[in-house]
Amino acid sequence: MEKKIKNLATKLRKNGYSYNEISQKLNIPKGTLSYWFKNIKKFEIIKQQNIKKAKIQWAQNITAYNKNRSVVARKRWVSIQKKSEKQIQKITKKDLFFIGNSLYWAEGYKRGNWNVIFSNSDPFINKIMMRFFTEICFIPKEKIKIQIQIHKNISFKNALHYWSKILKLQKKQFLSPSFQLSKSSKLKRKNNLPFGTLRIRINDVILLNKIKGWISGISKNFGA
Repeated sequence: MEKKIKNLATKLRKNGYSYNEISQKLNIPKGTLSYWFKNIKKFEIIKQQNIKKAKIQWAQNITAYNKNRSVVARKRWVSIQKKSEKQIQKITKKDLFFIGNSLYWAEGYKRGNWNVIFSNSDPFINKIMMRFFTEICFIPKEKIKIQIQIHKNISFKNALHYWSKILKLQKKQFLSPSFQLSKSSKLKRKNNLPFGTLRIRINDVILLNKIKGWISGISKNFGA
């Protein structure tokens, strides 16, 4: 009887069944199976194959689990973002005043004494700042000059068309571009700023000092 079961177990093992599968199928302890098969070289190859298959299956299961978890997480993030988005009401002039000053505080050039200079690559932020300058600071669009800072592997023509369309400005308001090249890129790495960085420039010493005063007032009142 034992020989018959051993032969059956051997046949299953040759067909690629694992110890767990044979043990469950024939109700034989894995220790017994290990003893029966330890001197059969072919079974060691099967063992390694089963280990390899198990690793592949484990990796596939982990990948599927992570992918599913990522999908669930993204849905949750989108839900949170949509809820928080609804908390924002229509932006008022007062809101624009503080948003514009805060952005200039973070990204504007404040060390100079003559020119208002704001640089950023985000098109939406630049649109906000254009509204801030025209609607809050009452600067005519014609007085605003724009300079595009780009790498030499970027088409100035394309960048000029893009920014003039985004900001609704005439191309004649754009100054000559400023070409920059980081040592790390050396024209080989794909640029993640396809239209460069925008520099908004306003030659107005009074406005510059107004903005500096507004920022100082926000700082003092916030501290108080």
